[in-house]
Amino acid sequence: MRWLRSMSAALALAASSLGVAGAAGAAPSPYPASLTMRHGLTFSTTGRALRWGTALTTAQARWVTIESSGGADRWGVWRRAGGPAQYPVRSADGGLRWVAAGPQLSSDWAGGSLFEVTVVIGEGPLSAVMVSHSIIDVTTDGGRQWYQYLHATANWSISRYRVRGGGIGLRVAPASFARLPRGSYALYVLDVVGHRWRRVAQSLR
Repeated sequence: MRWLRSMSAALALAASSLGVAGAAGAAPSPYPASLTMRHGLTFSTTGRALRWGTALTTAQARWVTIESSGGADRWGVWRRAGGPAQYPVRSADGGLRWVAAGPQLSSDWAGGSLFEVTVVIGEGPLSAVMVSHSIIDVTTDGGRQWYQYLHATANWSISRYRVRGGGIGLRVAPASFARLPRGSYALYVLDVVGHRWRRVAQSLR
């Protein structure tokens, strides 16, 4: 019986260190179990710079300010002549030529700090994830349709998580001043059909 009690204690300690709510009365996770997205982008009805698939001129392409890294298939964020609004663009030749890939993402004069995209994660020619501390914008059909998750009070640091066996994943951790355990993180995998991110692992240490 002593070894059984020791094993139970070890399992409970492991669950606690990983943030697994297995025991009765365990504190709820500060990371949601799922992040449900809605169709469309918050600012998509306020303006559309170019029709989807329109090629940017050389002069316009100078204003691709953020882009994903590596490979021929790249995604980026474009500002028309350095203006206040952001738009998604994509490239099939490593960033030499860009085409419009969706409606307006954000505008720095209307809630820009909340909706402004700061990181672009390319997932091939059809899929991309664009994030900031509070939003996650996703397309899986080349930019024809976009889905958005918004957590207005979040202060997250979001980066790519490579899913073993394929899929699109994100690693969510606290950014500055976040009310989350320092050093904690959660891993999410995209459920494309359900338009939501499922939490698959976490560490609350």
